[in-house]
Amino acid sequence: MPALFQNSQLSFGLGDFFKILAIGLFLSIFQCFLAARIGYPGFGPEWMLPLAVYVALRSDLWVTALTAFCLGLIRDVTAGFLLGLWSLQLVMLVWLFFPYRLRLNFFNPLTATPLLFLLSIGGYLFIMTPLMAILGWPSDKFNPLPAFFTSSLLTALTTPPLFGFLNWLTRDKDSENG
Repeated sequence: MPALFQNSQLSFGLGDFFKILAIGLFLSIFQCFLAARIGYPGFGPEWMLPLAVYVALRSDLWVTALTAFCLGLIRDVTAGFLLGLWSLQLVMLVWLFFPYRLRLNFFNPLTATPLLFLLSIGGYLFIMTPLMAILGWPSDKFNPLPAFFTSSLLTALTTPPLFGFLNWLTRDKDSENG
């Protein structure tokens, strides 16, 4: 089956789009389960950002933005947030990241880990903090800096295994195209 979207030698098709959304749904439900077990919703990896960055590395901007919006919406619905909050953050982050995606090899863990940490902490500090300050913090005891730092660090550390799993899912298609 020919690729629907072509970026460099890597292809990203409609089936891959639905695979990413299904993985995003599973990871978001698992993330909400972990947050409920820990009892503090700010400390945990945000798996939607690495999924959106992975799509940005393999497809065009409009596919990336659509995927980021859908992943953010899944995150909002499963976590019970205000609809559009995570969608706005993900779309803005991948839109800022997209022009720089071809400059370095982001499939390398030494490159992907610091990138995801910077994107995540930047998204929290410059997008989520003003929005959460306007809308109200989760609780009076919520301290954003340790929560955002811990979440960004866990996001960055879980990115290499997640990228490895996503590469494993698409290995047959890439060997056909390359």
